[in-house]
This record gives sequence, C-alpha cells and structure tokens, in this order.
Amino acid sequence: MNAIDLLNSPTSRKLGCHTLARRAARLVAFAAALAAGTGCAEQGDPGASQTALSAIIGPAGGHLQGDRDGPYAGLELLIPAGALDADTEITITRLADGAHALPEAATGCGPMFAIEPAGLALKEPAQVKLPYDDAVVTDAELSGDEVKVWVETAAGWGRELQFESSDDTVSIELGELAVVAAGINRPNPDEIVEFTFTPVAQFKDCLAQYPGDARRPPVVQARIIPLEGRDRMIITGRNIKPGLGFDLFSIEHSLLGADGQRDPNFAGFGLAWYQADLEANSWGRVRQVIKTILLDESFGLDAEAGLPPTRTFHMGFWFNNPEDAAACGFNPANPTPFNGEQQAGPLAMTSLPDAWSGLGPLCTDPETCQD
Repeated sequence: MNAIDLLNSPTSRKLGCHTLARRAARLVAFAAALAAGTGCAEQGDPGASQTALSAIIGPAGGHLQGDRDGPYAGLELLIPAGALDADTEITITRLADGAHALPEAATGCGPMFAIEPAGLALKEPAQVKLPYDDAVVTDAELSGDEVKVWVETAAGWGRELQFESSDDTVSIELGELAVVAAGINRPNPDEIVEFTFTPVAQFKDCLAQYPGDARRPPVVQARIIPLEGRDRMIITGRNIKPGLGFDLFSIEHSLLGADGQRDPNFAGFGLAWYQADLEANSWGRVRQVIKTILLDESFGLDAEAGLPPTRTFHMGFWFNNPEDAAACGFNPANPTPFNGEQQAGPLAMTSLPDAWSGLGPLCTDPETCQD
C-alpha cells in the first residue's frame, strides 16, 4: 500500500490526521529505502505467529514492524538514513518473561525485546516503539506519559525517557542496539499526599447534591503522587450538584483555620495560581487529573511589583457561575476574579492548615517549607 492508498483506505477513517500524516511519511521513506536496495521485515503468513523480526538494513535506512496480533504486536523499529555504514542484518527477538531482571526500582509493564547485533552503535538514533500493558500503569495510578523504557547494554541497565506515547505503546530514540523493555517507577506510598477539601459553611447547600442531608454530604478529595519533575494530582468528588462548575486554584492562604471555621485573622488569599476546571457529572461525581509542580516547590514571583518568591501551599475551588451561589446569600453583582473571565462566584471548598505548623497540605516538610 502506498501513501495515497493509505489515505484513501477504509482504515483512514479510523485514524487521526496526525497519525495518517506520520504513516504516510514513513511509507514514502520506506519506499525510497526499498528502491535503494534496503529491506523491511517480511510479515509472512498473517495467521502464523512470528518468532523473530529480521531484515537487511543499509545506509538508506529501513523498518521492522510486528504483526497486528501475536508476540510482536505494537513493536516497531525505524532506522533512519545515515545510521548504518553498510548492509546489516537487524534482528529483534522477544525474550521470555524473567529472562532479564529489570533494576529494583523499575516495574516492567510490557514485553522485553533483544535488538541485535547487540552493542551496534548507530550514527543517527533509531526510533523504537514498544507495547505496554495499560492495566499495569493505571494500577500504579500513572498514565501513559509516565511510561519509560529500560535499555540494557554492556554497561548495564539505563533508562530512556519517551518522546511519544499512546494508550498501549511508548516510543524512544535509541543510539545503540540493546535489550529494551517498557516500564514504570511505582510511586512510593510514603510520599503520596492526601487531603479532603472543607466546604465553606455558608455555601455548602449550594454545592450539595443533597442539601441538608448529613448522610450524603458533598465530599471532594485530593491525592497527589510525586513524580519526576512534576506531581500528579487526582481530584475526586461525590454528592456535588450535577452540572455545577468550579475553578481550582493553588493559593497562599486558606480562608479557614485548622478547625474548619473561618479564620478570624484571614486578610486575603494572597498569591493564587489557576490550575484547572472542575465539573460535576449527572451523577454528582467529580474527577480531574492535574500534572504540574504542586508539592513543596510551587511558587510565584513578580520582580516588577516587588513580590519575592512566594509559596502556595493551599488549594481551593470557586463557583464558576456567581448565580450558582446566589441562593446561599452571595451577590452575583459582586463577582470574584477566580475564573478565566474574572467573573466567578465565592470560594466553595478549600484545604485546611496544619494545626501545628499553620502550613497547607502542599507542604510535606514544615522544617524546610517557607510560607
């Protein structure tokens, strides 16, 4: 199938434009490679299970790809032009489970493959796409963009960060042929931060799906998983009025004290960062995932205004529509600035400070945090 056939095929109706463009471009490149005398792996009988992938690839580059079904499904190797000086037999073999143990900190989430000749250095990096099991990733409360690839060379195991991922594959660049496997770093349970947002008493009935029902109060919780270079925050809620929208901010100060009552010394929220939108579905459920720096190191500054680096250790969310809080005594004619249009309602729920340190839950070590 050539690039034009691909774009006109029934398959094209199931693919996104970017995927089509990439595949069409690759087909053009592969056709040029074949014309120059290089090879791609033969797929063989679609009904037969592949035992290995192999092809002679030369200076013009080439491609190896597994069948849609079977032990090599999802696997691709693209060696670009100029990576090899001479025709070379490239082979990929799927290794038996447990044949090579990953480093202790890694959890495998996909098959392990040996790309040979082992140790062959490439003048241009190859692109490798590996399959992974999304169930293993989601069980660890991670997502596809946290999947990495472990690479075993003569020097031992190393790790490559991905440049692309989908729901079941991860892609890296590889400068030396080696053993490769998709994996994850499971979060340390001791480092996970959890807290529950506390409703502002005045507006509790306006955000509740069941106003006045003590058995079914509105509940919103946060679970923050520290990751490399950022944190993953999972917000879940229940018993929220269906269809209600909110705006989530990280803030410097909480309106409430450690006891959940309005802080008599509250003078303002201080520095605030707009983080995300929240919306209750038809069942009164809320779910949102945020990936950014939250724990310990989140701060803002404004040198022109004379604002030094300022930490934001609290979180709160505001009614997006001022009218949604009118029945609870809020005046919609005097909106707050806490949404994208700066026309929001009042604070609905917020985090509470620690009774001992006075700091918010985004500070995990009060001895080193600076409020």
